[in-house]
Amino acid sequence: MARYRWTTESTVELNARSSVHPVHASVSDLEGEVNVDASGGSFSLSPAPSGYVEMQVDSLKSGKKLEDMALRKVLDAKKFPAIRYELRSADGGPDHFKIRGALTFHGTTREFDEEISAKLENGKLVVEGEHEFNIEDWGVKAPKILSLQVYPDVKIKARLVGKEG
Repeated sequence: MARYRWTTESTVELNARSSVHPVHASVSDLEGEVNVDASGGSFSLSPAPSGYVEMQVDSLKSGKKLEDMALRKVLDAKKFPAIRYELRSADGGPDHFKIRGALTFHGTTREFDEEISAKLENGKLVVEGEHEFNIEDWGVKAPKILSLQVYPDVKIKARLVGKEG
């Protein structure tokens, strides 16, 4: 079983729609790791892999100061400073997997299944996946910024790059 820690090459992008234009935010300051047997260049699911990825709400950046401030306010970054995903189980292979995990967001944890891809590339583990959810399911009201109404459906796209060690 090898431990891969997420590097600064890892990114999570958030995309939403609004009444005016698309809303994009991203974070690359991620914490976390995954423990998986990747001996011989392929993944073994026995023993079961485990891991997590966590990001600080304050590190979400859209490139627009007003949107960033509104995002931190609606997500109540002081009370709920982090968003965390924990891997519960994985099935499939050799490079596409169905995973079950728990997302803790705004003080609420919900489990869901999702499809991901994973590969070893130049000695690093690269995991990619995406998930769409409605922020109102976590008790977050879709924000309104001046005349811009952000819709509650958010698509998360993750590219996690892990280095062994």
